[in-house]
Amino acid sequence: MDQATTPYGFIQDGKIYRNAFLEYPEREIGEVRESEASTIKYFEDRFEMARNKVAQLEQSVNDSENKGSYLMKLIHMRESLAKFDALGDYPSLYDRLNAIEDELRVIITQNRIKNLEIKRALIAEAEPHEFSSDWEEATDQLKEIKGKWIKTGAVADEYHEEIEVRFNEILDNFFQRRKKFFDERKQMVYDRVRRYMDINNELYRLQRAPDRQQALERAKELQAEWREVGKIPGHKYIKLIRNHKSLTNRLFRSGGSGGYNRSGGYGSGGYDRSGSGGYDRSGSRGYDRPGGSGGYDRSDRSGGYDRSGSGGYGRTGGYNRSGSGGYGGQQRGGGGYRDQQNWMSPEESMTRKKDLIAKAQALIGNQNVNTMEEVRQLRDGWKQSGRISRERSIELTETFNHACEKALETSFLERLVTSRNPEFEDKNIVEQIQLKISLLSNLISRDEEELERTKVDNERLGSSSGGRYSSDEDRKAAGRLRSQIRKVRVKKELLTELQNALDKYL
Repeated sequence: MDQATTPYGFIQDGKIYRNAFLEYPEREIGEVRESEASTIKYFEDRFEMARNKVAQLEQSVNDSENKGSYLMKLIHMRESLAKFDALGDYPSLYDRLNAIEDELRVIITQNRIKNLEIKRALIAEAEPHEFSSDWEEATDQLKEIKGKWIKTGAVADEYHEEIEVRFNEILDNFFQRRKKFFDERKQMVYDRVRRYMDINNELYRLQRAPDRQQALERAKELQAEWREVGKIPGHKYIKLIRNHKSLTNRLFRSGGSGGYNRSGGYGSGGYDRSGSGGYDRSGSRGYDRPGGSGGYDRSDRSGGYDRSGSGGYGRTGGYNRSGSGGYGGQQRGGGGYRDQQNWMSPEESMTRKKDLIAKAQALIGNQNVNTMEEVRQLRDGWKQSGRISRERSIELTETFNHACEKALETSFLERLVTSRNPEFEDKNIVEQIQLKISLLSNLISRDEEELERTKVDNERLGSSSGGRYSSDEDRKAAGRLRSQIRKVRVKKELLTELQNALDKYL
């Protein structure tokens, strides 16, 4: 068979060539096998595969609501089509692809106009919160708005920088002010707790003062100073006031007057229960928070002030001079102050935990940072993020651990695939995804085998009830097992995402 038998190519020296078309030169696509006729027919039949791919893309675009998402797939198909080994009417396929692209670009332009309107509306919605001091409400609103912003598509290039700068400016202004407020409040609480402790320390030293009358006068001055210190979270104040009462009662009993008895007021050396400082008994519930009023509601806690006149930090009576329970500046025991993290309210803890989760999720796929170091810092921050209800703690901890693990696994996969494939960056997107899928599949197989061995080695852990283990070693083993299970689950999730991404290009 000679060249005239096909308008799309020719045979020369036992090889078959595709004709040049558009800007693409002629190209060798194979060798003659059984006969020239059968070889030409084979490559003409292969062209139907390319025709079907274009038809499928066209149908997908017509059926999809998000048509603009197919533009990159179309561009990739046009690039790969020229390298496809077949004989046929390539120009007609390119005409169809160009027509589809023109349609998509019109749609994308229209979508970007709509996206600009949406993002401007979101900016207008966010602006009232930019300088708000209702921290909880504004935080929730801005996070919701940011979620909508992320889900909204791109805008025209000429507007991109303008709206991105303004939106980020709103977020930065609010969250920087919010951080400054809580940092200052935390420092204020810390300073007040230290002042309460200093007063109690001085009361303790007065117990041994040689001049009893002078000691009593100074104790009354310290009582007045106590009232002027200011509010702190109730669970901290109640420990300090119990020790304060114990120390004061001992002084006044030995001096024969006043103290924190039920009949004595401040005028006789007692405690003026109508005064300020510590709990605000006349106000509404809780520590004075932004947007709220009043102070600590005694009805919300069991106990309140210890009116028996005994107690102190050890709660077992008086001041324990042995150092095992009394007030001496220790951070542990029946009382005293602990780390500043414990002064956070549940609302503050919840906000901090959600911020850490958002930061962990932002690390996923970010190759411009040291992921391992960032995750380490986030995990350290999580340990210091305070306490919330058990149910919410379990849920948020799992979300946080999953995000950290996914960030680490994504970073590890990127480093591993590039180290094993020096020319990785030069390959097209399809080849890159295929390399990642192959590598990740092998990693999953290895991890699953290791997980099965671990399960067999730790069968006894399955019989533990309610998460209780017979030894620290069992508890650590259970933690390692959970970590392995999470690693496998995250790798499988990444594999599914890569396979879905590959499907879009094929």
